[in-house]
Amino acid sequence: MKKLFTLFGILIISATATQAQLLHNLYGVSWEVSFPVGKTFISNASFLGGKFEYRHFIKRNISLGGSIGWNNYQQYVSRETYENADQTQAITTDNQRYIFNLPMTIDGFYYFEHGKKIRPFVGLGLGAQYSSQEAFFNIFVVEDQNWGFLMRPQIGAYIPFSEFNHNGFLLSAGYNFATNKNESFRIDNLQSFWVTIGIGFTN
Repeated sequence: MKKLFTLFGILIISATATQAQLLHNLYGVSWEVSFPVGKTFISNASFLGGKFEYRHFIKRNISLGGSIGWNNYQQYVSRETYENADQTQAITTDNQRYIFNLPMTIDGFYYFEHGKKIRPFVGLGLGAQYSSQEAFFNIFVVEDQNWGFLMRPQIGAYIPFSEFNHNGFLLSAGYNFATNKNESFRIDNLQSFWVTIGIGFTN
């Protein structure tokens, strides 16, 4: 009987330790490159982006969390003629354009089993995006700020540094669709494909 209680105790401790390893928190910081798609005010890619995120594992293969990121786009547009909405005024000039995006989402992820060294995942983020758009025409500037609903599906993989160090590389790619609108710049929405590479820290 004593041996049975001892064995039962060992099993409970082992299960608790395994559960502690499986259910943990992941903190990530990543560099992001983003490529605008669709009818867009700026067509140049953004290499000035990043993301902070937090994931809490509620099961071995499921995590919930949140993220906040940013992107800076800029583009020089050569000399063109622009008209106002009712076509009563026009201006011919070159201009420098800028977009700053601040996406914020609540995220859910599902992780696939693929050995101990890699954890592929799929995820979906839902939230809001703040965006600022500016165009500089010589000494004049036209600018606007707006908010939109944001949907962000993504795929990726988490690669631990080693079997004994659960910190690791965080790789992902995805698509952003935001409902930000700007009539002055004929923006109906903001869409982009993006890739990130970063580091994840666990506890």
